[in-house]
Formats: sequence, C-alpha cells, structure tokens
Amino acid sequence: MSPRLTKSMNLVIPVDLEAGGTVYVHSTPISRETFEDSFFLIAKTFATIHANGLGVVAGPRVAALMLAKVAKDMGQEEKAVQLMNEVRRLTNVLTPGNGPDAMVPFQEAVDRGTISADDRSEVENALAFFTVCSAMHRRTEAELILREAMLLWGGQLGSWSCTEYLSSLPTLTEDENTGETVVGSSVPS
Repeated sequence: MSPRLTKSMNLVIPVDLEAGGTVYVHSTPISRETFEDSFFLIAKTFATIHANGLGVVAGPRVAALMLAKVAKDMGQEEKAVQLMNEVRRLTNVLTPGNGPDAMVPFQEAVDRGTISADDRSEVENALAFFTVCSAMHRRTEAELILREAMLLWGGQLGSWSCTEYLSSLPTLTEDENTGETVVGSSVPS
C-alpha cells in the first residue's frame, strides 16, 4: 500500500522565544505530488534515520540535517532544498493576540527575527521528521510514532487548520497582561 498522506494530520509545536513569550508553529503534511517527486530521497532519509537507531528520540533533532546529508550522498542537493522549501511553505507561525500579524508564514517569521537561528534549526529538524514519518508510515502508525515524539517536543497532532488552532489559543488583552505565561489552552489534545 502506498503512503496515505492526509491534510488532517497537522503538527503544532510551541516555541518559547528567547525574547519571551511563546509562538506556535503549525505545519501540514506535504502533498502526494510532492511525495512522488521526492519519494526516493524521503525513503532513504527515513531508512537512514531508523537504520542508525535515531528513532523518535534523536530523529526529530537531526532529520533536516540527515535529509541534507542523504541528498548530498545521492547527488540530489537541489531536491532536498526544494522539499524543505515546500515544508516551510506549508508552515505558519501563530502568535495569539498579535492582530494582523497573528499568523505569518514560517520564513517570514525567520526573516523578521521572531524565530532565532537556534529555534529555526530545532523547528526545521522536527518538521523534516514529521514530513518523513507522515509520508512513509501508514496513517495510524505515523500518528503513534509522532505522538511519542510530541512528548519530547511538547507539540500536538490534530486536524485543525491554522486559523482554527489560532482561534482556540487563549489571548490576553493589554489590561489583562500580568506578565505571567498562560498555561494550557482550549486546543484539544
């Protein structure tokens, strides 16, 4: 059976910013067409992660690096760049209560300096792991594996769109802002 890619399994990763506060990175899986265009690179990256015993503990920390290494070994660096560009395109950064800038594309958040270089690396590795796992595993297997990884990332899997997830996050008005971090949200687990 071929991989069953679905838009209903989206990833959300909270990122605690160096400047204070938390943003939420929301990403959707790649399309079937993108998978078919990059299937061998994705499959080899998946196999390399697991053959080297990296799994859900180390895999999410190095998946983008492994993707780049595998692509270089295959002579397909441009294919890896295209794939990661598509992953970034499918990813947004959500900042509750930030008005018109409450939802911005991932690359824009990086370019603005909202996401630091260290956070960018961490997020992109997690996104690459999410991409590889969601593309290579059957949906039920992918959910089990990615939910394990979520325990380490503090992230969530769900069917909510970016807008739905953003709407579910608690927001504070200027008068309510006590400087304390809001714990929890109405987002389903």
